[in-house]
Amino acid sequence: MIEHTFQIIPSVGAKKEMSIWESGILSWDDFLSGNCAGCVRPALKEKGDGILSQASELLDEGEALALADMMPKREHWRMYDRFKQDAAYLDIETDGLSRDALVTVVTVHRPGCTTTLTEGIDLTGPALSEALEGAKMLVTYNGSCFDVPVLRNSYPEVDFDLPHFDLRFAAKKLGHTGGLKPLEIEMGITRAEEIEGVDGLMAVRLWKHWVKNGDRDALEILTEYNRADTVNLETIAGIIYGRLVTEHAGYRWRSQAHGPRPKGRRQRPQGLGKHPHRLAYRR
Repeated sequence: MIEHTFQIIPSVGAKKEMSIWESGILSWDDFLSGNCAGCVRPALKEKGDGILSQASELLDEGEALALADMMPKREHWRMYDRFKQDAAYLDIETDGLSRDALVTVVTVHRPGCTTTLTEGIDLTGPALSEALEGAKMLVTYNGSCFDVPVLRNSYPEVDFDLPHFDLRFAAKKLGHTGGLKPLEIEMGITRAEEIEGVDGLMAVRLWKHWVKNGDRDALEILTEYNRADTVNLETIAGIIYGRLVTEHAGYRWRSQAHGPRPKGRRQRPQGLGKHPHRLAYRR
């Protein structure tokens, strides 16, 4: 959706963006090739032409970070469709809730590859950097508030400066106010039986069992739990992105031949609801 996003232009907010779409200007190309008469002021059109031309070049070159720097962080989710093949889905486990907590397990899931790193075994700054190498977008659940700050504190040498699609706040736009597990249930995502009842508190206990008793079964369950948290983010991101496009942003995928979308009030989000998507995670 990024090439249909006009909030990249300073002074264009959600209402102005909607009016641009409703005038029949549905993409950057439309804006650049048309005069937008009656849609934007001449001064804004001139400014927008320069900004959108630059953004188009960055998008063609795959420069995700530079493109993200041009738009509000709350709108970074709009980049997901174009950069999902180079996205890194990330989740961590810790021994506590503070930012200086010990990071015990980290999983970085990339399309076709999932890497899990464990404290005291293979979790190091260089290993984490390698797992993130080439990523152009970060996808987490509440990672902007917890995972990334904790990792920055523990591994300051690792570069986390990426456009960030935080699914917690994205889901909130759609009416979801709970955690990751309730969200998975709403979406019909299931987990392997051996980790179905594991939560964050139990993850801390599992780590303590491993450290104090050398309990490999506990470490294995913790690892599987963390991997499931991370791998499932890919399914969740796809669902949430699709709904944000139509329900939050209000954009309707239609050609100009069908004419602009009829004006009217957007419906208030009523929660994510049930979806027929099911994912049984297995390692």
